[in-house]
Amino acid sequence: MRRHLPDISVVLVVAAVGLIGVVVECRDSSRSLPPLAGAVALAAVGGALLPLRKRWPLWVALGVLAVCLTYHLLGYPGLAVAAPMYLVCYTLVGNSRSHRALGVGVAVAFAVPLISLLPPHPPDGVNFAAISGVTISLAAMLTAADAKRAWSLASEEKLRRITQESDRRVVAERLTIARELHDVLAHTITLISVQAAAGLDAMDTRPAQTRSALTNIRVAAKDAMAELRSTLRVLRDSATTDQPAPQPRLDQVAQLVDQATGAGIQVSLVDEGDPVDIPIGVELAAYRIVQEALTNVIRHANATQATVRLRYYPDSLLVEVTDNGQGPPDGGADGHGMIGMRERARATGGTFEAGPAPDHGFVVRANLTLGEPR
Repeated sequence: MRRHLPDISVVLVVAAVGLIGVVVECRDSSRSLPPLAGAVALAAVGGALLPLRKRWPLWVALGVLAVCLTYHLLGYPGLAVAAPMYLVCYTLVGNSRSHRALGVGVAVAFAVPLISLLPPHPPDGVNFAAISGVTISLAAMLTAADAKRAWSLASEEKLRRITQESDRRVVAERLTIARELHDVLAHTITLISVQAAAGLDAMDTRPAQTRSALTNIRVAAKDAMAELRSTLRVLRDSATTDQPAPQPRLDQVAQLVDQATGAGIQVSLVDEGDPVDIPIGVELAAYRIVQEALTNVIRHANATQATVRLRYYPDSLLVEVTDNGQGPPDGGADGHGMIGMRERARATGGTFEAGPAPDHGFVVRANLTLGEPR
């Protein structure tokens, strides 16, 4: 109820202005007029239509126009009966989403002064000053209403864009969470699975190897928990802190190589070119790509050897992982890991490709631009 009070107050004020104006104009008139009650009734009808203007603005405007025409044809003087037309036209134009509403409002509003030019004319002639004043004031009201309409549409468009951007960020954050969790968990679980299988095979005949496998499992699980906590802390606090939590860097690629070697793959790490300053985002992307590529080597490739090559250029970093196995099923194009590697490379403005190597095996190659990730 409270939110309707301002509108009710405006309606009452406009209706009261029309009624009082009609009474004053009729009493000040020097000519013989029909009963005052008729003029008051017509003014009351015009005011009574106002509460319906938001639901049926055009029909209410036509109704008020009909009241004005009847008022004039019956011989009542003045234009006070047209007071409701100001509020109706403001609603008709201001609440509309169409540019055509302004044209309709102009046609309806300016019909009011035109009615005053119709016969019967008063004995002392047409009051052109009053008609001009009403015309100018109606034009001002229509201008204000059109400005309100334009402002409302601009606000709605701004809100729509903000909502779209918010939705886009939510989707991007979900993809980031999925990608980070996949990279962390898939690699560690693969290592644990391989080490567990090796431990089971050696349990009865090679206890020392079983102990080594269990130790590797423990270390892998511990490292995974530490990295998972770090990842979740970054995702949780990214909006509340300017100091990001530590993330994997290129100098930790050697640990990935050691882990893959411990899983039974002979992995060599090759650095080429002169190291340059690399943005943190590019380092993280390179680390994750190497991590996922080695995970695929262990899980799918049936490989015995692999090479991780980091080649530094002045404006880019080439990350290449090759193996002598068969590669993931169907090239892994639709797998979450392959999709994640491709997204990471593109986020830096770089390129990504994966497929059979020229001679034998499988190759993953990402060329990362040394710029901040988009």
